[in-house]
Amino acid sequence: MKRLSRNLIVALAFFFWACDDVLEEDISNDVISIIAPSDGLVVEGNMVQLRWNELEGADEYRVQIMAKNQFIVLDSLVGQNIFNYQIDSGEYTWRVRGENFAYVSLFSFESAFSIVASLDLTNQIITLESPKDKTYLNNEEIDFSWQVISTADMYEFEIFSLDGANEVSIFKEESLTTTSISIPSGTITKDSEYRWRVSASNSNSATKPFQRKFFLDTIDPPAPALNTPTADQVFTTTTEVNFTWTFTDTGSVQSNITGTLEVSTDESFTTVTLTETNSDGEFTNTFETPDTYYWRVVGTDAASNVGANSAIGSFIVN
Repeated sequence: MKRLSRNLIVALAFFFWACDDVLEEDISNDVISIIAPSDGLVVEGNMVQLRWNELEGADEYRVQIMAKNQFIVLDSLVGQNIFNYQIDSGEYTWRVRGENFAYVSLFSFESAFSIVASLDLTNQIITLESPKDKTYLNNEEIDFSWQVISTADMYEFEIFSLDGANEVSIFKEESLTTTSISIPSGTITKDSEYRWRVSASNSNSATKPFQRKFFLDTIDPPAPALNTPTADQVFTTTTEVNFTWTFTDTGSVQSNITGTLEVSTDESFTTVTLTETNSDGEFTNTFETPDTYYWRVVGTDAASNVGANSAIGSFIVN
């Protein structure tokens, strides 16, 4: 099937954007009603659960929490009408509005609530900060961090490697008094999926463990195979050149590979006339100047490993 030109794609995108603007429900005069926390509620612990009634026509909701001085503590878009958030002791107000592609509703009336620290950690949460969940890393020297619980005395930290369906504990620290740790060199020894967990405790109680996963990937992505255009394929200045390439990753940990296409009029790529980066494995372009062009692709995986350049392809524009 012939590929659409860039101009046609842009035109179609604008058309569908305009259609969405017409088809989206106008919610600009609607107001969401808050369920909890209601005005004046006092919450014990470090977690507040925000709930509100769904708004017909809203695709997402913008939730805001303000401190007593009106400083915005949280400004987040969420896809559901319930949201859990770890928060320090203090006095706050919150509000929410609905949003879709074309419109935003009015904010709800602000509701005030207070957070009071509690020695009971049973239902309190730990917000894990770094590394992010399901991230890919290429270095075993990893710094782990999480948010503090003011009434916790210590934290337990543990890392597991995955051996098939089994979890194997490879590092454990049971009496941390800080909210970060750098693991010793050599703890993580191979490319694999890992999970890390943190729980907090005091003399009265403990939280449940909170968990994230990460992947260690130290292998560079392979050089891609160039598919089209074929060697010295001839085009005119009005013909679209369809570039396609393929990566075949055989590493033990495989992540999404982003390809960077370079086009030059000299085989040494002294001057690069076109650069395109995407993970689609294809790109279409029209060349207005007759010449012999050379092209190559290099891959970068999700762990920021950069592979070798592909073989150099060539095509001719008359």
